[in-house]
Amino acid sequence: MRIFLLVILIIFSGCNITKKANTSLTLKKIPTKRIIENVEKNKSDFTYLLLRSQATVIENGSKSQFNISIRIKNDDKILISGSLLIPLFKGLLTKNKLMFYEKLNKSYYDGSFQYVSDLFNFEFSLESVQNLFIGEPLTFKDSKLTQTLKNSEYELESFDRKRKVLKSYTFNPINFNLKKQSFSNNSGAKLSVVYDNYKTLEKVNVPQLITILATNKEKTTRVVIKSKISRINQEVTFPFKIPSGYKKIKL
Repeated sequence: MRIFLLVILIIFSGCNITKKANTSLTLKKIPTKRIIENVEKNKSDFTYLLLRSQATVIENGSKSQFNISIRIKNDDKILISGSLLIPLFKGLLTKNKLMFYEKLNKSYYDGSFQYVSDLFNFEFSLESVQNLFIGEPLTFKDSKLTQTLKNSEYELESFDRKRKVLKSYTFNPINFNLKKQSFSNNSGAKLSVVYDNYKTLEKVNVPQLITILATNKEKTTRVVIKSKISRINQEVTFPFKIPSGYKKIKL
């Protein structure tokens, strides 16, 4: 169960790889509304997306690697499967539910996003998890954003007064791809996600390299996900059934 939680909750070519920003470029402030409009233009347009990925997890000095298959039906559901020679875990996310099971411990979880959000003090949703994988802001809507210029890049910040979380988003000034998003609270917990090596194929613009760093007072967890687009806009199935005999857990 721990493996799946690390992937989900610590957030949780024939195509042109994006150009890196010229660090010597002198930027001028532009209206924040214009930045948001350019970011919205970057949103991937797809119905189905299948990613093949390799994840490396480093925690407390230990390192583990496994393969991940990520199936997405845009804004509807996500199926995540992990394996290392043998199947390890599988999770299904819908608009209202989060379900997953782990084979090694023969355990499963079946519950709502609200419970997980309250537990981790972050508004988890189907949209936020989908955006994590495709390189879009996790929680960009309905935020009062302020703009700064930092290291020749545009950075937008907002503060969630309800959950006391500071959010920041850094964008490439040339193509407005998301380079980094981070979330921190007063207790010292911080989640940062860095994106690199974008590829655009059939109007789908996704990062092929994602680095997630989650820190708190007790530990630091680093997750590196290397992905390749396997299939776009071809219907895929979402087979999911919790095996009989598995024990239900509470997070």
